[in-house]
Amino acid sequence: MSNSIFIKDRLNWIDWAKVIAISFVVFGHIPQERGGFPVNYIIQFHMPLFFFVSGFLTKKEFPNKQTLKKYLHTLIIPYFIYNILFYPYWVVRHIIGCPNPEVYDFIKPLIGTFFLQLQTAYFESLNGVTWFIAALFLMKIILTICNRHKYAEAIIIFIGIADAIIYLLNDYYMIFTDLPLVGFAKCLPFFFIGHLCKQKKITQEKVQTKDRYIFLIGIAISLLTYYIAQNNKCIYMFGIYFWIINLTAIGGLMSMCKLLDQVHSKIIDNISIGTIVIMGLHWMLIGITNYSLSKIFHLSEAITYPWYIATLLTILYIAVLYPVILLFRSKYPFMLGKRTTNPII
Repeated sequence: MSNSIFIKDRLNWIDWAKVIAISFVVFGHIPQERGGFPVNYIIQFHMPLFFFVSGFLTKKEFPNKQTLKKYLHTLIIPYFIYNILFYPYWVVRHIIGCPNPEVYDFIKPLIGTFFLQLQTAYFESLNGVTWFIAALFLMKIILTICNRHKYAEAIIIFIGIADAIIYLLNDYYMIFTDLPLVGFAKCLPFFFIGHLCKQKKITQEKVQTKDRYIFLIGIAISLLTYYIAQNNKCIYMFGIYFWIINLTAIGGLMSMCKLLDQVHSKIIDNISIGTIVIMGLHWMLIGITNYSLSKIFHLSEAITYPWYIATLLTILYIAVLYPVILLFRSKYPFMLGKRTTNPII
C-alpha cells in the first residue's frame, strides 16, 4: 500500500535522531563497567538528546481539554500500559529474589507507578525506565502553561536556567539521588532548548554544507571536554563541562542525522514510530537476559558486559521488539501513543 502522504509529513532526519537517541538509551541501561568508555561518555548526553528531540517535535500548544486529551493518548495511557505489562515480570522476579514476600510488597510498585517511579519506604519503582514517559508528559504540561503567558519565551528560559543550576548543584553535592527527580531536572532544559530551536528555526531542517563540519567539530569538542572533565573537582568547571559536552554532542549528532536525511529506510521509520515500545519493554528484556545468563553459567555476581557486547545486545533488543512495533502500528496504535493506525510501508 502506498504511504506517500505519511512519508511527506515526516522528517526523515528526525526519524534518524529518534532511533539514535533510543539506541543510546538502551545501550546506557545495559550493565557495563561504569569506569569505561564509551558508556561513560554516552550516558553524559543520551537522556538530554532524547528530550531535546522530544522538545523539537513538540508544537506550541496551550492548556485546554484538547491538548490534555492528546497528551493522555500519546503518553499517559502508554505509560500505564507498559507498567501493567511489566508487572507480571516484576512479580516473578520478586518471588525468585524474595521467597517469603509480604502482601504489601506486591502493592508497592503499583503505587510507585503513580509517583513517577520514585523509591520510598512506602512505594517503589516498577518499570523504572518509564519515568522518561511520565517526565515528558509533565514537561509538555509545563510548556503549555508557559505558552499561555505574554512573555512565554522569557519564562521558559528562566525556568530552564533555574532548573539547570539546581541540577548541577544537586549532582555535585548529591543531595537527591533518586533517578526520576535527578533525571527530570537534568533533561528539562534540553527539552526547552529543543522546542525553542524548532520555534525559532535555529536548527535548520534541510541539510547544509556546514553540517558535516558541525558534526565532526561537535563530537570532537564533546569528546575532548569529556576527557578533560574526568579529573575536574571544581563545581563551577563541572557545570561548564556538563553543558559543553551535552550541547556539542547534541549539535554534532543532529547534524549527523541531517547528513543521513537522504538515506530512507522503512526500518528506521518504524523504529522511530515505535520508540515508546522500546522504552517501555527493553528493561524487561535486559532483566531476562541477565537472569538467564546467570543461571546458565552459574554466576553469583551481577553481570556486566564489555561495550561491544552491549552494542550487540542493543541491536538484538531492538530487533526483537521490531515485530512488536509492526503489530502495534497495524492493530493497536494506542500502544504507540496513536489514535489511529498508519499503513506500514
